[in-house]
Amino acid sequence: MVLGGASPWEQPRTPVLTRDALEVTGLSAADCGVCHTAIYKEWKTSIHAAAWTDPQFQAELHKDPEVAWLCLNCHTPVANQQPHLVTPNQPVRGSVMPVNPAFDEALRSEGVTCLSCHWTPDGIAAPHEGVRAPHATVYTPGLTSDALCASCHQAKARLEDALVCHFNTGQEKQQAGVTQSCTDCHMPSVERPVVAGGAVRTGGRHTWPGSGLGKGTVPAVTALESLKLLDVEAERTDTAVTRLSFVLNNAGAGHMVPTGDPERFLRITASLLGADGSVRDSRQWRIGQMWTWSPVAEKTSDNRLGVGERRAFSWETTSVGDEIFLTIEHVRLSQENLEYHLDLIASGHPGPTRASLLSYPTKRTVIAQRVSIR
Repeated sequence: MVLGGASPWEQPRTPVLTRDALEVTGLSAADCGVCHTAIYKEWKTSIHAAAWTDPQFQAELHKDPEVAWLCLNCHTPVANQQPHLVTPNQPVRGSVMPVNPAFDEALRSEGVTCLSCHWTPDGIAAPHEGVRAPHATVYTPGLTSDALCASCHQAKARLEDALVCHFNTGQEKQQAGVTQSCTDCHMPSVERPVVAGGAVRTGGRHTWPGSGLGKGTVPAVTALESLKLLDVEAERTDTAVTRLSFVLNNAGAGHMVPTGDPERFLRITASLLGADGSVRDSRQWRIGQMWTWSPVAEKTSDNRLGVGERRAFSWETTSVGDEIFLTIEHVRLSQENLEYHLDLIASGHPGPTRASLLSYPTKRTVIAQRVSIR
C-alpha cells in the first residue's frame, strides 16, 4: 500500500526546523520554558510529554519496526525528532527513507513538544492577538480548534490485513453533535502569566487531563471524571436473593468512553462481602471494544458508552453477605497484553525494559463505592 499524504498523521507536522529561522533560542520545550515557565511546568506533567517515552508505546513500536515510522508522526510530530525523513507517496513497507541530518535525539524524548502545535510557516502560533515577543508570532485562532487535535486523535485506516490504525475520537465527537471544542474540556481555563514576570491573563492549562492514567515516566494529572454512578441500590428479597442495580452515565465526555486506543476498556466489579470482608460472590462487566488482530484485524464488538448515555446494570446472587463493593477501573493495558510484551522482552526482542513495564500504571480505579444491602 502507498500512502498519499492525505491524512495529517501520515507525515510529520513540521518540516525540518532551525532556531534561527524561528527566531528562537532553541527548539526544545526547555528552551520555551525559559520564558513560558508556568506553561512548561504544566506540559511536563502531561501525557503529551511522555508520548515517546511511554513504555507501552515503546513495546508496540518495536513489534513491527518496518512500519513504526507511521506511529512517529503523532508521537514525535516535529521532523527534527525523527531519525529518517519521510516523503509523500511512499509505501508502508520497503520505503526509502534518507537519514535526517537534523535529527535531535534529546528533542525526540520530548514527544509532543511545544512546536508540535505552535509551529506555523510564518512564526510561532499564538492564541491571542497583539502578542509581543522576541520571536515572530502569528495569531492562530485554529490553535484551539478540533482540527489540530484531530490531526492525531482521528487516525483511522486499514494499511494491511493485520495492520490497522483505529483512533476515532474526532469522529465520535462529530457524530454525537458535540459543539464544544476539545480544548474546552482538555485545556480548562486558568489565569496565570503566560510569560514569567508578565501580566496575568486567561489561557488554557497545558496538562490535557483525560483518563487520569499516567504514563510511567510522567505521573497522572487531575482526571476528567466523566463517569457517574446513579440509582445504586442493593436489596435482599423475600426469596433470599441479593439484587444489585445501578446506572452508569457518561455524563461529561464529548466522545465515547473509553476512547482512543481500541484496547482500553472499563472493568466493573461487584463484590458481595461478608462481615469479615471476605468475597462471597462477584460479578464483572467489560465495557470497550473487542478486536481480533490476526490474520485479519477486525472489530468484533463495541459496547462503549455513548455521549450522555445512561446504561442500567443488574445482578442477582443467592449468596449471603452484608454489603456490596462496587468498583470501576479504566484499564489501559490488559494483563494478557502485558504478559505478551514481557515474553517478547524475555526472548530478546527490543523495546522498553522489563522493569519499566512491570511498574507501568496499567489501570486506574475511577469509582469505588460501598453499597449497603437493604
